Amino acid sequence: MQNKGFILILFLLFILTGNAFTQKTKTTSFFFKTDLSVLDDKQAESFSQFISEIDVRDILSIAILGYCDDRGRVGYNDTLSIKRANHLKELLLVKGIATEKIRLLTGHGKVDLSRRSNVLQQRTYNRRVDVVISYAKRNLVVDNSILSDTLKVGDKIVLENILFENSRSVLLEESIPVLEKITKTIKEKPQYSIAILGHICCNPPNRDVKDFETGEYNLSQARAKIIYDYLIYKGVDPKRLAYKGMMANYPLGKGEKYDRRVELQITGINRVSN
Repeated sequence: MQNKGFILILFLLFILTGNAFTQKTKTTSFFFKTDLSVLDDKQAESFSQFISEIDVRDILSIAILGYCDDRGRVGYNDTLSIKRANHLKELLLVKGIATEKIRLLTGHGKVDLSRRSNVLQQRTYNRRVDVVISYAKRNLVVDNSILSDTLKVGDKIVLENILFENSRSVLLEESIPVLEKITKTIKEKPQYSIAILGHICCNPPNRDVKDFETGEYNLSQARAKIIYDYLIYKGVDPKRLAYKGMMANYPLGKGEKYDRRVELQITGINRVSN
């Protein structure tokens, strides 16, 4: 077990000693039933959602780390944790992730209980695989002319570089400067009332997907609300704003990347006194 921990430390050092200003890492966990090495239907659905939001062009490396709960023999748990990790590897490969992107795959065997209370919850959490992805950070820009003076009610503007953590209602750090510029533009155009529309991809109509941040099945709405809350926090009049989750009801027909988006829709044009 010490050797496995050492390998993980080396991997993390490799990540950190690349270029800390151009890389970021994100861990997503998938959970297993007792003694099983394949995901059940619910977790398989979570994986499908997870993989649908990955932009493979940004992936620098992937580590896959398998674990078991504290029950069973050491050798059995070591083998089972590796099988679980390999299961996630196969799922990633089937979805088009290149083999060379997977830099580390290991099984950590059993995870001991950390306390005597909440034993069931601890064991449920410990039967998992962590997929640790190192991404390249993007340098994002915004078109300063997103709100012209000729827009009409019903017009929509796609916010190109508003990006979120995979399957979460959490803005990527590099999107904040973009959102600040968008906020400035909205404040400079007080004549417009605006609805923020959140969209997802790859799902049947009228069905939202899970927000891994909260566990609720409202990801498109939660992402729209994050933008809504930010604009109000930065001083945009809340009377001008609304938000709505559009689920996957309005695909653009250009591919998954374009269907995962946030739009501004003009809902009203107001008289503004000089």
